[in-house]
Amino acid sequence: MFRINLHKKVLGAFLLLSLVPLGFLLFNSQHSLRLVEDLLRQRTTEVLDDQAAKALESRALMVAQQVSAFLREVEGDLLDLSLLPTTESDYLNFSRSHQRELWYRRGTNAEPIEVRENALLYSELAYTDPHGRELIRIVAGHPSEDYRDVSDPAQTTYKTEDYFNQAAQLETGQLWVSRLHGWYVSRNDQLQGAKTPLEAVQGALYRGVIRFSTPIWENGDLQGVVVLSLDHRHLMEYTQHISPIEDKKVVFPSYSSGNYAFMFDDQGWMIAHPKYWDIRGYDPSGQLVPAYSDETSKQDILSGRIPFNLFAADFVHPNYPQVAAAVLRGESGVVETVNVGGSNKIMAYAPIPYNRGVYRDYTVFGGVTIGAEIDQFHQPAEATSHLIQREISNYLIQSWVVISVTILFIIATAYFLSNSIVRPLLSLTEGTRRMIRGNLSPEVKVSSHDEVGVLADSFNTMVAELNSRRRRLMDTLQALRQSRKEILRQRNFKDTVFENIEIGLLTFNADSLVTSANGHACQILNIERPGSDCHWEKLLVEWPELHDVLRGWFLASQAGESSSFREYVPLEREGRTLTYLMTMFPLNFRQQEGWLLTIEDLTERVNLRQQMARMDRLASLGRMSAGIAHEVRNPLTGVSLLLDELHDRLLGQEKDQQLIRRALGEIERLESLVNEMLHFSSPPTPKLAYGRIEKVVQDSLFLIRKQCQRQKVKLIEQFDDHLPEIMLDADRLKQVLLNLLNNALEAMPDGGELKIEVGTVKDEILIRVSDTGVGIPAEKLPLIFEPFFTSKGQGTGLGLAISYNIISDRGGEIQIESKLGVGTTVLVSLPITTEVI
Repeated sequence: MFRINLHKKVLGAFLLLSLVPLGFLLFNSQHSLRLVEDLLRQRTTEVLDDQAAKALESRALMVAQQVSAFLREVEGDLLDLSLLPTTESDYLNFSRSHQRELWYRRGTNAEPIEVRENALLYSELAYTDPHGRELIRIVAGHPSEDYRDVSDPAQTTYKTEDYFNQAAQLETGQLWVSRLHGWYVSRNDQLQGAKTPLEAVQGALYRGVIRFSTPIWENGDLQGVVVLSLDHRHLMEYTQHISPIEDKKVVFPSYSSGNYAFMFDDQGWMIAHPKYWDIRGYDPSGQLVPAYSDETSKQDILSGRIPFNLFAADFVHPNYPQVAAAVLRGESGVVETVNVGGSNKIMAYAPIPYNRGVYRDYTVFGGVTIGAEIDQFHQPAEATSHLIQREISNYLIQSWVVISVTILFIIATAYFLSNSIVRPLLSLTEGTRRMIRGNLSPEVKVSSHDEVGVLADSFNTMVAELNSRRRRLMDTLQALRQSRKEILRQRNFKDTVFENIEIGLLTFNADSLVTSANGHACQILNIERPGSDCHWEKLLVEWPELHDVLRGWFLASQAGESSSFREYVPLEREGRTLTYLMTMFPLNFRQQEGWLLTIEDLTERVNLRQQMARMDRLASLGRMSAGIAHEVRNPLTGVSLLLDELHDRLLGQEKDQQLIRRALGEIERLESLVNEMLHFSSPPTPKLAYGRIEKVVQDSLFLIRKQCQRQKVKLIEQFDDHLPEIMLDADRLKQVLLNLLNNALEAMPDGGELKIEVGTVKDEILIRVSDTGVGIPAEKLPLIFEPFFTSKGQGTGLGLAISYNIISDRGGEIQIESKLGVGTTVLVSLPITTEVI
């Protein structure tokens, strides 16, 4: 009779109680997992779409804030420009020093190329007088003499701009900001045969400006208006390169894909868009091209004259006007729209906060939108959904495999391993859980000596080693923190010394590459901080004098002639003589060879020494002239009296009398020279009184008008309004002016143009005397104020020296600029002060 022992009963009962619930659990789990799969895919898709929409909105908000900050930077630039002297050179330097990078396409439609270049931030700078007449105008980084009266909007660039009239009504520190102005670019102009804007590399470009203007008031009177014209391309840089689907930027977006960004103003007009014909613009008559709407004529649609305004675009999609209205309320969000090309897209929008000029009504400049094509927008969520489905299916298949193996494993090993393994393993599991909770000192006690016992001993050894390593790691971490603090302290100290020392410092490595340059060196050399792999020859390409000295030093060091160098380097820049002190010595640091170059600007120190030497020389010359004049004057008087007596006695001897008259004429010339020398060495005490500079100038001009007419010289006079009264010696100042005017007339024997200008700059009165004469050679200009120096072959050579002393005694300056064959300009500056100098 077949008998079932206890072992088989227990084993059968174990298998029955384990396998039946296991099978039921497997089928129930599969059904539950499928339900969870559907719910998880749905919720994941919703969450990912919501996160993507929020990310798109956050990106739009970030771009809007960047645009707002950029507009504030332009305001700061305008206020900085209003503080500069109103000279063409200062405005020109300001224009060329404000540049930003532009990234755009060039080449042909078939072979486009990408270009990155620094372009002028402001396409135009201007300064107008109180009546709107432009006095300074910088266009595209170059001076322009095409001055206009911008108080008349018809004379502005786009024929309807009123920025001057608006700015003239503002107070000091207030600004007027206009909307975008530019000539309209139609679809045919941009595409020119291309199918899409992405392919139209050779098409017409949109060039527009946004005017920033502010008035300059002084003592309650309007002095003028400063105007900055922001190049519209720099505004487009904020949206042109955005790719909503990818993190990387693109040089030009694809309009047909729907994945692009655009910008509109507070009136709903498009101001930045891949389709230039969507951007607001003016026709040649100065009229704003009407917005594209359901009433636009077929002819305008075919010709591509269809600028886009969101408030008029409800026929394209009703959400466009709603987006524009929400932006005016300062709201951001995400909507679904359809663009003109028919692409369904998700569009995030955000307002650009701004409250200057025409944007004060809604306190927004406009809005930024970032759109993504719907299918691509949902692509991450759909991909995640498919991934969840695939992973759950794989999990179910793996579960079937694992369950099948588990059943076989249970049947084969349940009886033999249950008692000998379960209990020690439970102990190890509990010890592991305690370690996970942070207790690193659990000890598992297992009495068996088999593999489980060895595992328990290894586990206890591992815990002890972990504790030891943790302590060593904490000690090492503390030491590293202390070392890092010390390294940072030393580095900050060296950086502070390197950047704030008032000497230019540059370091070179063994390959003659510039490794560092402090701010003072960049300021002296007028260069940007060099990047990596910048050779010293490239860095000093604009400084040939320094270039030659440094090359000689490197050659000398290679030949072993010397290890350190020092030299004074004179050079000419913009009509000024500069003196730099250069030193170079080897630099050994951390086993790295190199050189340290120092550059110090000693120009002011050298000029001061030269001025002191000239003052000493003039003082000595004055004393000598006074002595000579006194010693010569008395004998000359006696000789003159004797010759007069002799002349009277030789009546009837005409030839002898003629010789005596010539001798008397020479004696008179010598007496004139003696008088000028006495005047130079002992000038009379100035008689200062309040007076008007324009009256002194007019009195001086009165004395030369006849001579100007005889020599056919055109006399031009230009006086600023409201010139202040100043302390002056009218006679001595008239002497200076007559000297300058006579010199100018002598330089134009065959006629020309003599121009005298009087104006104020800051706390000085400026008198500019310009002629179109023969000019003065450059090598003679440094000697022009030296006593007894003359380039005319006649005269005493003391006129300009005396004029220089008169102006210097008054606390002013006199400067001369001249070019051969062009003419000479003399600039006299006198301080405006209530104190007697």
